[in-house]
Amino acid sequence: ASPDGRPKRLAFITAYTPKRTSGLAGTMLALTILAATTAGAVKSNGLAVSRRSAFQALGGAVAINVFAPAAYALKFPGEQPKDLGVRPDGSLKGCPSSPNCWSTSGDAQHIIKPLEYSKNKDAAIADLVSVLKAYPQEGITTADGNLIDGGGNQIVSNDAGYVYMQFTSKRFGFVDDVEFSVQDGGQVKLRSASRQGDSDLGVNGARLKYIAAKLAEKGGWKTELGI
Repeated sequence: ASPDGRPKRLAFITAYTPKRTSGLAGTMLALTILAATTAGAVKSNGLAVSRRSAFQALGGAVAINVFAPAAYALKFPGEQPKDLGVRPDGSLKGCPSSPNCWSTSGDAQHIIKPLEYSKNKDAAIADLVSVLKAYPQEGITTADGNLIDGGGNQIVSNDAGYVYMQFTSKRFGFVDDVEFSVQDGGQVKLRSASRQGDSDLGVNGARLKYIAAKLAEKGGWKTELGI
């Protein structure tokens, strides 16, 4: 194998290039994926891809439109973290150094304020679950006109005030893990993080702002996240 592992990357391209893409389009797509892998956009150990690197590897918006079938067919969900959940002290997991995570347990670069409620805890849980179940499966459009979470979402766990959800991007199938913990004393701890890559292009922050705004509409909530 060559020093950069190119034969392995070519095998990856063969396996992941959509069958519907053939001829010149297929060749061009293979070359863009090869360029992405060579640059580190796709890591052979786990196929870790960032939204930014995948977007740049395909040449931005123009290339994304040209290769739209491939962008939708390729899926990079990553592995579900094994260390999520509420800690003994009531906190949630913090964030890595990469700018694709927000948490009430984050450091100065990643911290957000907890949500606050002024009703009984059961009512707060009901509000939260209602808002999360109503989150559009087709995704939402952000203030700058971008579609996020177009690949759908699902509630993985809903137990005694702890809710764990997964949100998927429409292109490339990136999965983000999102947690909420409704706690005694009127606070809700929360965390939203991408599984892999570096930049999330603002997705995690936009998602949390949307959820906070929907909770505010129900009344009895303070939803200033500080992001």
